[in-house]
Amino acid sequence: MNKSLHIAHWLLVAVVIVSLLAAAQAGWSIMQTNKINTFIADPTESEQVPKHLKAQFALAYSEAEKGQLIGALERLTTVLATDDSELEAAAYFNRGNIHLRDAQALAASDTGRIALVSLAKQDYRTALLINSSLWDARYNLELALLMVPEEPAENKVYTRRKGAESVVVKAVGFRVDLP
Repeated sequence: MNKSLHIAHWLLVAVVIVSLLAAAQAGWSIMQTNKINTFIADPTESEQVPKHLKAQFALAYSEAEKGQLIGALERLTTVLATDDSELEAAAYFNRGNIHLRDAQALAASDTGRIALVSLAKQDYRTALLINSSLWDARYNLELALLMVPEEPAENKVYTRRKGAESVVVKAVGFRVDLP
């Protein structure tokens, strides 16, 4: 009886130690989460940027609002490495917004406008592939398509190239019976 009480005592001590370690780890995790949430709430007040991707996204948004578009694009590109599909779609959407705003700021005759609108369309389409319910991305994609349409001219006559001939390929199939 004395031996079983001794074993139960040490088993109880082990359970208490494991519980204290788990509580300490949970406390540390909550503290880190609070630090990230504080940064996300106002990125301008913090001196140190957490490496968490949502914090990087918040800083990119803040930089875009301040007009620091190159830094915002770089941060949004780093956010794309996430496993969170909602955050990834939002990053593509915001990148498209930055490219579209840059294109709208250029003159209509500027050739760089076409490249920026093409980048915006690509980002909007990728965001929609990830999350098809982003109506803002759909709307902005329509705006980009109005700025630089992708449809070819309707009255263009198709002419066959010289030397272009029809080729017939005959495929021969065979069957393998497996035992």
